Amino acid sequence: MDTNARGSVPGAQAEERTPELEAFMDELRKLRTRAGEPSFRKMAAKSGAVSHATLHLTVTGRRLQPWETVREFVRACDGDEEEWHARWQGVQLVLSADREPDPAPDPAPARSQWRSKRVLVPLALVVAAAIAAVVVVLLPGGENAPEPPHPGDASKFVADVTIPDDTVVKPGTQFVKVWELKNTGTVEWKKRYLRRTDLPVAPGACRTPDRIPVNDTAPQGNVQVTVTVGTPPTAPADCKVFWKMVDEQDRELFPGNRPIYFSVLVRP
Repeated sequence: MDTNARGSVPGAQAEERTPELEAFMDELRKLRTRAGEPSFRKMAAKSGAVSHATLHLTVTGRRLQPWETVREFVRACDGDEEEWHARWQGVQLVLSADREPDPAPDPAPARSQWRSKRVLVPLALVVAAAIAAVVVVLLPGGENAPEPPHPGDASKFVADVTIPDDTVVKPGTQFVKVWELKNTGTVEWKKRYLRRTDLPVAPGACRTPDRIPVNDTAPQGNVQVTVTVGTPPTAPADCKVFWKMVDEQDRELFPGNRPIYFSVLVRP
């Protein structure tokens, strides 16, 4: 039987973690609680990618675990991967700033004191930026979010059918990415497309069509959308490409929604 994460952390370990890391782990524990407190063995079985011991470290270890491990924890608890990736990036940013070596000691006390103040200012800005990045992702558009052009129109991301996030692919090759979407509104989808948002495409990025068709979909129906992707000829490279739904006139249909995307790591 797995040890419950809440009671398994020795006090010495908890004291060595930064407040940002401790808060992040506490939120992960709450996510697991909301999922029904599954055992780490059950979570590992659901993941199929990491061991129960590795998942246990995600909420008990002294260090921030790699995103690949945290992602499996979040998936096993049915969390929002995009939201948690933003949180993880914010914590990593703060911890990276914390680990930067201090400048060499200055023999002049007055100058040394001035240097310490200069170091604190950018660190505070980094923390604020990280928190702001998380808030941007966590909060929906709000009252001022643009309405879709068709009243009652709505959509929901269902799943990555192929090529999970951060899959490693070879340079100079092709792969087929498939998403599943759901028409959660009352408007039938007809003659719609997913349009790539980073046009024109930068050199060294993954190559795709500018737009890909979305099959006609009735309200409350699901649809799978497919795109063939060509990887850049040189590695390493990271490809993360975002897409928004548009109509035949290239009008954006869900301006208040976050885009869908694929993310791959191009490695030799």
